[in-house]
Amino acid sequence: MNYIISIIRTLFRHRWLILIGTAFFTLLVIYYTRHMQGGYDVKATLYTGVASGYNLESDKRTDWATVQNSMDNLISIMQAESTLKRVCLRLFARILIQGNPDKENNGITASSYNYTYNHLKNSPNGAEILKLIDKSSEDKTVANLEKYMRPHKDNYIYGLFYYNHPFYSYNALKNIKVQRRLTSDLLDISYSSGDPGIVYNTVSILMDEFVEEYRRIRYGETDKVIKYFEEELKRIGKKLNLEEEDLTKYNVEKRIINYLDETKEIAAISKEYELREQDALFAFNSSKSMLEELEKHMDSNAKQVLKNMEFVDKLREASNITGRISEAEAMTVSQKTDDQTLVNEKKRLSEVKQELNDLTSSYIGHKYTKEGASRTNIIDQWLEQTLLYEKAKAELQIVQNARNELNDRYVFFAPVGTTIKQKERMINFTERNYLTVLQSYNEALLRKKNLEMTSATLKVLNEPTYPISSNSTNRKQIVIAACAVSFLIIVALLLLVEMLDRTLRDSSRTKRVTGFKVIGAIPNTSPSRYGGLTKTYVQLSVKELSNSILRFLTKRKSPGVFIINLFSTSDNSGEEELGNLICGYMQSRMLNTRFITYGVDFNTNSTQFLLAKSITDFYTLQGEDVLIVAYPPLSTSNIPSALLHDANANILVASADRGWKTIDKQLCEQLTQQLGKTDVTFRICLTNANREAVEDFTGQLPPHTLLRRIGYRLSQLSLTEKIIFNLRRKAKEAEDEDDDE
Repeated sequence: MNYIISIIRTLFRHRWLILIGTAFFTLLVIYYTRHMQGGYDVKATLYTGVASGYNLESDKRTDWATVQNSMDNLISIMQAESTLKRVCLRLFARILIQGNPDKENNGITASSYNYTYNHLKNSPNGAEILKLIDKSSEDKTVANLEKYMRPHKDNYIYGLFYYNHPFYSYNALKNIKVQRRLTSDLLDISYSSGDPGIVYNTVSILMDEFVEEYRRIRYGETDKVIKYFEEELKRIGKKLNLEEEDLTKYNVEKRIINYLDETKEIAAISKEYELREQDALFAFNSSKSMLEELEKHMDSNAKQVLKNMEFVDKLREASNITGRISEAEAMTVSQKTDDQTLVNEKKRLSEVKQELNDLTSSYIGHKYTKEGASRTNIIDQWLEQTLLYEKAKAELQIVQNARNELNDRYVFFAPVGTTIKQKERMINFTERNYLTVLQSYNEALLRKKNLEMTSATLKVLNEPTYPISSNSTNRKQIVIAACAVSFLIIVALLLLVEMLDRTLRDSSRTKRVTGFKVIGAIPNTSPSRYGGLTKTYVQLSVKELSNSILRFLTKRKSPGVFIINLFSTSDNSGEEELGNLICGYMQSRMLNTRFITYGVDFNTNSTQFLLAKSITDFYTLQGEDVLIVAYPPLSTSNIPSALLHDANANILVASADRGWKTIDKQLCEQLTQQLGKTDVTFRICLTNANREAVEDFTGQLPPHTLLRRIGYRLSQLSLTEKIIFNLRRKAKEAEDEDDDE
């Protein structure tokens, strides 16, 4: 708490330094801000339609994360370096094209035009760049400036954007603020500058360049995707056509109309022929067995009939006709019904059978055989079985030939099927790839259409307006802030000095730095310090110091005299002057006092002093009541311990304007070791102290003006002293009035 009070008192003691320093820096800020002018603000509002606008790709639910991402993208594009670079070039071109050096033209002030023109004209390549300005077209001028711009420090257009130009630099343009209005589709754009024409045209150009840049970025990426899918569709479509043509050519070469149906038909025919072959084989074997059995029952006459040439020819003809009929019957049903030849063949077969019956009847000799069988029936049966045998034989041959042909078809269709499947599988794969790319292509087209709709919704809701009045400056706030900051800086420096400084200065700091109590403080005795009041200050401080010392003169030591030792840690500390002042005051109080000092009254280098057990060993007493002894500095000579113990008070004299160094600390530690735990008093007395340090012991020093009284009370933290005194006086007056009654 004492430390805090010390700091507060220190600040108050330096009140004039704080006030003067604060006033100086405040006036300095006022001087440099005397030409400060208010800026011009321009605001605009852009409707994006991201959250609530119609979207071909979105569903009924709104994805707020996507919406926020889209809004962040819009803000980033608007504040992007590429966008601001185009704004810089177009603004620069517009100022030079539409500006007028004598009057405002199209919102461009004469001052902004003259500043821009003179800045360009005075540049090293000004004449060359002025030729790039096409007064008839702003777009051509921007294109010329873009071609001229090169990434080099000597390039004027490049430096115009990347240096610190107040109108066209990136550092100036990036101060454009873009902010979303709550959760809506609106973006608020604001910009402030010192020129109304510059700020108005900057925001106006930014609106146009932003929309163009957004379309360029979004359409650019979408057009590249669409172009890629178009090329892929052409490539895959061409490949698909080639594969389909190759399959068609292969089917033509192999005479394949429908592989699956044809193979199914062949399998069905094969099964049918297998059944027919079994039937034909059964009929063939049956008729053959029957013929053999009938021939066993024929007589010789009947056998001669069979050997007859005419009979043989008829029989051969019947066999041939039967073969043709069987071959014809092996055809399809439609062919059998439509073929008139089959009908004629059957008619001829009937005729041949009748002729054979007639021939056999003419040669039969007996009607019955020896077994009793009818010869006529045997011949008829034989003839019938012979015809059946020939028919079965022909049918069997036809079916077997057809089976062989079917086997050849199986051999033909087996590799053809595998090849067709391979080709169809490649076509299917290519077709699926084509459809996938086609779907992606359609999605890309949908994406582009959606971007077109999104870009169409980018609409400037509130157009930027030309500012007609500047904003109020914050010069007042700057001055107040400068005053407060300078005050705090000075106070902070003083506090830092207070915490780090080891100069003794006053009693509180001396006690905190050294750890020893202070008995008094003597001001500087130079008349020039306090003028006519110096003598008064010295008298009052010496009086207070002497009275404090007299309190310790309670017991005479071994020589029978009160001894006061004065010493210091370094030269020129003022102990001789202090001793004379104390001696003079005590003599004025009718005390037999004498002041002796080293080098004059005794020799500190003598054996008597170095080995002294008492003051009488090197000095002869002359009946003094109080003896003040000034010893040499502790840094140059040692004081015998006996002399320290015989003294009533040991006072270390230290200059208040000196710092407490490490050597001082070490010397005092050695001195306290010499004193030990005794009742000998050890104090510090400050010399060359300022008036505030002396007032800690003497109270307020003259002059007693009102300002001085207020200052002293504040320095002593007597904040409510006047109020308390007034309350006590009023209470006393009230009591007096009661007594009178």
